[in-house]
Amino acid sequence: MKKSIGDSNFIEKAMTYSSIADSKIIRAGIIFASGRINKNIHDDSLLTLATAVELIHTYSLIHDDLPSMDDDDFRRGKESNHIKFGEANAILAGDALQALAYEVICDDKKLDSNSKVQAIKLISNACGKNGMVLGQHLDIESESKDVNIKDVDNIHSLKTGRLIECSVMLGQINNNDQKIKEILNNFGRKIGLAFQITDDILEATSDKSTLGKNNNSDLKNNKSTYIKVIGLKEAKNKSYELSSSAIKSLEELMLNETNMLIELAKYISYREK
Repeated sequence: MKKSIGDSNFIEKAMTYSSIADSKIIRAGIIFASGRINKNIHDDSLLTLATAVELIHTYSLIHDDLPSMDDDDFRRGKESNHIKFGEANAILAGDALQALAYEVICDDKKLDSNSKVQAIKLISNACGKNGMVLGQHLDIESESKDVNIKDVDNIHSLKTGRLIECSVMLGQINNNDQKIKEILNNFGRKIGLAFQITDDILEATSDKSTLGKNNNSDLKNNKSTYIKVIGLKEAKNKSYELSSSAIKSLEELMLNETNMLIELAKYISYREK
């Protein structure tokens, strides 16, 4: 990723600072795991798509930490980008990371033009005005308000779930088996929601050093979380149910290549950071 960004100016330094920080890189892992099922995509292209999604994810975290958003000063075990480089430069670094994600896809040598369009469409739809960005808006708007579980599901599915769902489907570029893609899309929706529910749980039960980020952000901003709406025990049960259901849906495929996706689904709900 550092090679894709470069090191020729201040903005590239800000981009690299957040991009190469310690991360679970779960979205990249999902792309590779999904790609194991797809015989019509080259490993080099899976790396390209994984890089693109991680660039998008990093941009979203930089912007999420801004004073006008969640106002967090710690991310991935170190100072947030705007603390290190200033607010304006953090915004610009995030913007540049988003643009670079699409450039990386365009430069891939193993994807044909149609596949590149599919990939760009998947990502832009997942992170745009009806995806992650809308989820972020709804998340901010819901602060200090009484919301129900349906509202929280919608926020979580958009803010976090859509990019995870997108990662599953990026691994299926060039796969024309509609049954497999339908099952995997359903799998992606479930683990995407489970991931954010587990984040809610860890935010309430873990500590800053373990998480690599502030563990009081949701409380500070009076966020609408699963913990707030249904409590810790039920939130855990919901996350476990979602990952279990996601895994069960994969069993319909009867493919050994789903093993990595199954392990990732378990990790998503049972992780400790």
